[in-house]
Amino acid sequence: MSAPNKDLGPCSVLWDQAGDNLELNPTFGGVTFRDEVQKVDILEDQQGVTPVDAVHVGRIVEVTVPMTRSTLDALEHAIMGSVETGTTMKVSNKVGDAVFANAKELVIKPIVDGVAAPASTWLHIHRCYPFSALEWVYDVAGQRVTNVVFQAYPDDKTGKVNEMWRLGAQA
Repeated sequence: MSAPNKDLGPCSVLWDQAGDNLELNPTFGGVTFRDEVQKVDILEDQQGVTPVDAVHVGRIVEVTVPMTRSTLDALEHAIMGSVETGTTMKVSNKVGDAVFANAKELVIKPIVDGVAAPASTWLHIHRCYPFSALEWVYDVAGQRVTNVVFQAYPDDKTGKVNEMWRLGAQA
């Protein structure tokens, strides 16, 4: 079997397939998936600052989606505290809302020749929530993108408890 994670190419990004099924395309600048295992070093006075062991303390999983040419509907889902009405979007300052209850699955589908690759190549992040990280530049040289960082959380669903993500079709 060939490797499911190919060397290069664009992708399609879907959030909440079971509900809103929001397509976050088009993107510009590359969708970035990051999985970083966290650790705490174990030290002994006799070894100075050299670790003698380490303990796993979790992992940080994030996906950055640089949305471009976005609809107001897509922006409303990506920007916390926003409400879209017709041709207007208003953004308020939300404070104190827990996000896990609203975390949904994010699916990254590689695109080959303009078509989504087979499901065996898809990356599924089971529970994640979008946090906007926008910085829109209004000039004549660059294209505006809306960076959205999806933070992943351990799943709590039957069959996937504590799972963060999977590459490939459901096993």
